[in-house]
Amino acid sequence: MQLLWFIPTHGDGRYLATATGGRAVSFSYLRQIAQAVDDLGYTGALLPTGRSCEDAWIVASTLVSLTRQMRFLVAIRPGLVSPGVAARMAATFDRLSGGRLLINVVTGGDPVELAGDGLHLSHDQRYELTDEFLTVWRAIVSGEQVNLQGDYLNIQDGIAAVSTRPEAISALVVWRFLCDRPKNRCQACRCLSNLGRTTGASS
Repeated sequence: MQLLWFIPTHGDGRYLATATGGRAVSFSYLRQIAQAVDDLGYTGALLPTGRSCEDAWIVASTLVSLTRQMRFLVAIRPGLVSPGVAARMAATFDRLSGGRLLINVVTGGDPVELAGDGLHLSHDQRYELTDEFLTVWRAIVSGEQVNLQGDYLNIQDGIAAVSTRPEAISALVVWRFLCDRPKNRCQACRCLSNLGRTTGASS
């Protein structure tokens, strides 16, 4: 069994759904939690994503040298970053951390928040975009050159010049399903197959 904890990059507190007793984000507190996760033998921790959170990739990068073995479950949001850039970020972090990266593919979300970040797609369209995104992402981290003319992405000679560890290509992926239609479930499963070995999916 693999157990993961949570890095509260949007603040922390004693009680759910209230700011009473809340605690603001500080680097010293995030470091304390990460080192506790590491010392207690958890597999790793989730770093959430959203406009109320500190950036997950930057926070993970600041904590990796302060820990020994915990893995960082970091979000990729298709539509807010290109698949080539995301693939290079993932390959770099995974290699420099010694293989401690996990990827959380986040397709769902608050439409108002997504619109604020410039993503104006419907629920179904976001899953279609994710299918294209992960097709490209998987190919690039596998060292392939990619050309794809899709409904949402137009990739010409996409490639990562940075190397990817072979074992990272089948990295653990945890998918946050927000599927209420059979079509979306099929798309989500196809997207997962584009990433190799998967586990921990929920609906």
